[in-house]
Amino acid sequence: MNKKEAIELIDEAITMSFKYYPDDDWQPVVSTRMQLNYIKSVLENKNDRNRLEEINIGLYAVREFEVVNDNFADMIYKVCNIVELMKRNKI
Repeated sequence: MNKKEAIELIDEAITMSFKYYPDDDWQPVVSTRMQLNYIKSVLENKNDRNRLEEINIGLYAVREFEVVNDNFADMIYKVCNIVELMKRNKI
């Protein structure tokens, strides 16, 4: 996977978050969106990688989203794979 593909997938995850949880102030959704935006900003070289270790959207996927929305949880798992690649400097 390259940066462009990763950014496209993250954009799709952000779009899905608004599709499934429009105007939602539920903390897991708010935090997930913030983290998705951070990951995207790192890929676009607009932010540093210092906080990649703090990404916890996988926990939200397991605890919160998977119970009610498998599609969104699966998308978050894909983003988690991107984060792991980023941590190892593969993207």
